Parts: sequence; C-alpha cells; structure tokens
Amino acid sequence: MPISGEYTWSESDTHVEVTIPLKGVSAKKTDVFTASNILKVSYPPFLIDLNLHNEINEDTSRAIFENGTLKIRLSKKVNGLWGQPCFIGTKAVIKERRRLAMEAREKKIQQQMELVSQKKVEEERMVFQRHMALEEKERQLLDDKKAAEKKTAEDSVHDAFSNLRNEKSGHGKSLVVVVDGDPNTKNIVDDDDARQTPQDSSVIEHGHDKNQTNFEILPPPPPRKVVVTSFSHTPRLFKTPSRESTIKTEQEFIMKNINAKMKKNALLNADNIDDVDPVWLTSKGTEFVLKGDYCSAINAFTEALVSDVGSLSALDGRSECYLHQHDGERCVKDCLMALQIIESNTLRRVDNATVQQPPPLDQESQLFRKKIHIRLAMANCLLEEYAKAFEHLSAARDMDKTDDNVLDGICDLDTYMQANDWKEKADGSFTDGRQLDTALDQYSNALSIDPMHTKARMNRAECYFAMNNYVECIADCDHALVELQQDQPHQRLTSTPKCTRLIDVMLSPPPNVRRKWIVTLLCRRAAAKEEHGDQYYIDGALKDLEEAKSILLHPSINDTGIDIATIDACIVRLKEGMMNV
Repeated sequence: MPISGEYTWSESDTHVEVTIPLKGVSAKKTDVFTASNILKVSYPPFLIDLNLHNEINEDTSRAIFENGTLKIRLSKKVNGLWGQPCFIGTKAVIKERRRLAMEAREKKIQQQMELVSQKKVEEERMVFQRHMALEEKERQLLDDKKAAEKKTAEDSVHDAFSNLRNEKSGHGKSLVVVVDGDPNTKNIVDDDDARQTPQDSSVIEHGHDKNQTNFEILPPPPPRKVVVTSFSHTPRLFKTPSRESTIKTEQEFIMKNINAKMKKNALLNADNIDDVDPVWLTSKGTEFVLKGDYCSAINAFTEALVSDVGSLSALDGRSECYLHQHDGERCVKDCLMALQIIESNTLRRVDNATVQQPPPLDQESQLFRKKIHIRLAMANCLLEEYAKAFEHLSAARDMDKTDDNVLDGICDLDTYMQANDWKEKADGSFTDGRQLDTALDQYSNALSIDPMHTKARMNRAECYFAMNNYVECIADCDHALVELQQDQPHQRLTSTPKCTRLIDVMLSPPPNVRRKWIVTLLCRRAAAKEEHGDQYYIDGALKDLEEAKSILLHPSINDTGIDIATIDACIVRLKEGMMNV
C-alpha cells in the first residue's frame, strides 16, 4: 500500500502553494493529478491525496521541480483566505464533492478532445486546399506551355501556306524536267508555259521542240522504307493482370515462398549482373526503406543474402524492416545471425593475428554491435520478453556508457518491469474472481511505480467495473484514452531514436493494437456510464458507442474481438431508453 507523504502549505488571497519533499524520488516517476477541488501527487512509494477546501483553476496552476522538492502553485477560483488546505466534512459530503469534481474534469477532457479533433480536421482541410492550389498552379503552367507551343506551330503553318500562295501568284506551278536525257541538267517549266499552244511553245506533244531538244519529266520519289518497331512487356510471375490493389499481397507471397522452384522462373532468374550483385541489391533495399516500402525492401535484402549469406548490411536492413512491420521473431533471428557473423569474423582475425590477445574492434564495428543490441531489445519488447530486452540494453550500455538514451532506457525498462510484475499478479487475482480488493491494490501498486502503464490502467478500470465503482472506472478509462488518443509524432522504430525516449519507442503498441485498445476502453466506459444511470452519463455512453462503431468501420481495422452487431444493439437500447424517459 502507498505511504502518506509529507507536505507544507501556504496561501495568499489568490494562490495556494504546496511544497512536497520528494525524498530522492526522480521527477520522472512523479505523477501530479488535479481537479477542481482535488490534488493528488504520487511519488512511489508515497502518495498525497488532498480534498481541497475550495475550488481551484487548473489551467493557471503550475508544478515546479527544484532541488529535490516539488512546488505546486494552485490558483484560487474565488479570491480569499481558506485558513486550512483540506475540506472538513462527513464522508458522504467529501465523496459527493469528489464525484462532482471528477465529472467536471471528465467534461473538460471531452471538450479538449473535441477541440483537438476539430483542429486536426482544420489542419487536414488546409493541407488539402494548399495541395489543390498547387496542382491548379501546375496545371495552369502546363496549359500555358501547351498554348504557347500550339500558337508557335500554327504560326509556322500559316507562314508556310502564305509562302506557297506567294509563289503560286508569282510563277504558277512548275515541273522539274531533264534536258536531253541528262539527269544533271534540269530546268524548271511553269504550268503557264506548259499550257501554251503548239505554235507558241517550244515543247511539243512528244517532248521535242523545234531544235530537237528532249525533255523528260522526272518520276515521283520512291516510297519510304518500312520500319518495324517491336515492343516487349515486363515478365510476370503470376498469370493474372497486374493491379495496384494486389501488389502488396503478391510481394508478400514471393517473399514467403522463395525456393528453388521459384528461382527457375524467368522473373526471378536474373539475366542482368545487377540483379544478382549483393551490393546493388542492398542499396536498392535501402532505397525502398527510405520510401517506406518495407515488403520490397525485404525482397531485395533477401535476394542479396541469397548471393552473399554473410552480408551484414543486408541482415541489418532486413531486421530493421521486420521491426517496422512489428515482426519480432524474424527481427530477432536476423539480429542474432548478424552478431554470430561478427563473432566468427572476430575469431578469424584472432587466428590470423600474430599476438595471443584478440585485436580490439574498430569504432564502426562497435557502433554496429551496439545498434544490433538495441534492435534486439526492441524486438524482444514486441515479444514481451522484457528480461532479454534488458540484457541487450545492458550490453549496449557496456559498449557506450555515454549514451543517455540507452541509460534512460535501462532505468525506464526496469521501472516498467517492476510495474508489469505487479500487473501480472493483479491479473491472477482478478481472474480468480474472489480477490477483487487484492487485485485493485496490486493494480494501484503497478500504477504508482509506472503511471504510464496503459495496460495496468485498463485492467484496473475493468476491476473497478466488476466492483460496481463506476466513477473510478470512468476516470481510469478517461486517463487511458487521453494517453492513447493524443496526437503523437510519427515514431519510427529505429535503433537510434533522438526525438523521444527509448522506452516510448520500445513499448509503444502497434497502430492496430492501439485502435483495439481504444475501442475496448470506449465500450467499457460506455457500459460504466450506462450502469451509473445518470442522464448525463447516458448521453456520454451513446457518444462512446458511436465513436467505437466508427472506429470499427474503418477499413484498416482488423479483427478486434468486438462484435459490431452487439454495439449496434446497445446503441438502439440506449436510444429507446432515452425516448421512454
């Protein structure tokens, strides 16, 4: 059970200042929670829970860590001296004040979530409008360019016709003739001359003039030679037509079924030296990784490993792709193979050395091994093998003791493992069904150690629901939903995170798991609100179920274990109940 902490307080007409000595507890492990008349501070193993004398303004209140002391400055909603920090009254009155404060906080959180959603929609609309404006500008530039080229071509055609008309009006049509059968001697005869009468013309019917000069009309030029152009199509492994909607499925099939039989296929049997060069294939895989096409990158790295089994760069790239796809088992396999190749290379260097002591690893090899150990820690966290993840993080720390990310990751993972132990004990007690109080205490211990343990908070909400404590169940669901639904930057599962804590990247659930948790929490909160029975909560339950349904209808959602028909039935039941009221 948590231990009550010590604090001192002082006040003025506008503020209340609470000073808490943390007694060596890190600021990262301290959790501060405020409501309109509640102040709750958790710094394991200590806990301070104050039911304040009067209401405060949460938005202008501040908490400052300074020299091992936490100073909380609370702004009073109504100016005046309190005389005492805590409210004094019966348990029923205190419980009612706490319930009203939690309801007000829940309403405020919902308003904040709605504002965040509206802001996100506005930002997406602005990005779309800018994109449309850019496309319109590019289209206008192309139209202008086409119009200019068209005008130039029309002007040239008009000029050509104008020249022909001028020639016709000045000289008429002309014929090219050969004099006396000599092709090198040519004369131009106009049509006007050719139409002269035999008495006035020197050209007679049979092509002879009075001086017996022979004229021969040249034949038209021969037709152009026929040129044959051949086209070839890209070979396909599958007999079906190529479609964008099936490209990913086909690549996954090729990746999973590469064997000797498929190697004989013309598509995979490379005729170009680049298609079997492991260096070229590895660089191609790296390009795919930068574009986010991890299936194609895995294919390229796999082909490189077929040509060169010991390619460390190919193993490194493929393990990173597996980590991006949350395939922990294959990532661990590739990383362990890379470490084994490094060890064998080290032993070979020792055998070739003239000294008995093994030569030290260069800095590049040391950094590569550190990166592989960090990736192994991440993959083991995906597999929930936290002890192995801790071992690999410790190995990375031994290689570079100046990396703050790794040092903080070890401390955070140790804290998470301690909280997870309490959470697993609580799961056992809750499954028994007869030890709900014990399970609740164990879930609380887990959250006091690590307040960001989302699974423990979700399970504690379920425990509160089983104990008919619907207000606390709703509060835990609110807290977990805020953590899961808040806008987070895109965190790539790399081995050298710089913009966030290593523990956040290691333990962050995949997008499909995150959506499944959100749906579960929305349904659980809706059930708690419905059981509570208050009309305000009934309206909130209906909104929660409709939001859960909209998430389940998203095309990217796979099986979540929740039947959408059940949600529809609950929505209909709630609407009918509201109509009856």
